[in-house]
Amino acid sequence: MRIGKYELGERIAVGGMAEVYLARLPLGGNRMVALKVLRESLSDDPTYVTMFIDEANLLAKLAHPNMVQVYESGEHAGRYFLAMELLIGDSLQRVWDAFQDHGMRIPYAVSAWTAARVAEGLHHAHELRDEAGKLENVVHRDVNPSNIQVTFDGRIKVLDFGLARSESRASKTAAGVVKGKLAYLSPEQIDGHPPDRRADIFALATTLWEITVDRRLFKRENDLDTVRAIAKCDVPDPRTLVEGYPEALWKIVARALARDPAKRHATAAEFAAELDAVVPKLGEEPVTSATISKLMGQMCSWAK
Repeated sequence: MRIGKYELGERIAVGGMAEVYLARLPLGGNRMVALKVLRESLSDDPTYVTMFIDEANLLAKLAHPNMVQVYESGEHAGRYFLAMELLIGDSLQRVWDAFQDHGMRIPYAVSAWTAARVAEGLHHAHELRDEAGKLENVVHRDVNPSNIQVTFDGRIKVLDFGLARSESRASKTAAGVVKGKLAYLSPEQIDGHPPDRRADIFALATTLWEITVDRRLFKRENDLDTVRAIAKCDVPDPRTLVEGYPEALWKIVARALARDPAKRHATAAEFAAELDAVVPKLGEEPVTSATISKLMGQMCSWAK
């Protein structure tokens, strides 16, 4: 099957709005790409088409080592597509699951370093400006372990801006409508306030708390109880749950998880800087892309 000039191979991911295929570009050295395609059943729905085009337009403006690279977007025979770099690796969620399955915890230094790279990518998006130099006020709104990709060569990438908010989006979220994975929403989103960049910081801090404590933070048995837990924002001190949890790391995470957005880090770059400063105190060796690559190779050995 072809979509435009791309030959489709195996479907490698599926979501509520789109599917992602391994695809080959015959021209240009048979380059392999990840082709995100709007579901055929939604191709005639103006709302979903606009959302898909909005994501493509936003991603085309972003260029950062911790963002997925976009090659092009378009439409062919009624199918809307987005061609992106093919990331060989797995989601942070699956990495975390693998460590849990083997009774192990991702090293604190690795978790903090990974979160810092995500924060840097988010800061790049948050600082995006239009042609006149005005902030686009981008908010990802769906930061969670499933939307963070860890590659086998040690790179960290932020994925899926399908629910992102920005000033230039053609599709607008109605007042009172909350978007994003429920257990990673911020208290202000639960309260019905429009989110800003600090909501992404809160979601990333929730992710970091979870992968370092090895348990969910706000997720409960049902959605109502989850919403109540976020609204209350009672975050347990990890040092009471995990023996030897680093105090320096908890201090940073606690600030990012403050219920009042004004008490959190003002920017994701500030969050990243604090995490990078504490990483050397959390492990015996420096954390680099090579460290992440080695960790991913360890996961491969478990799968044999």
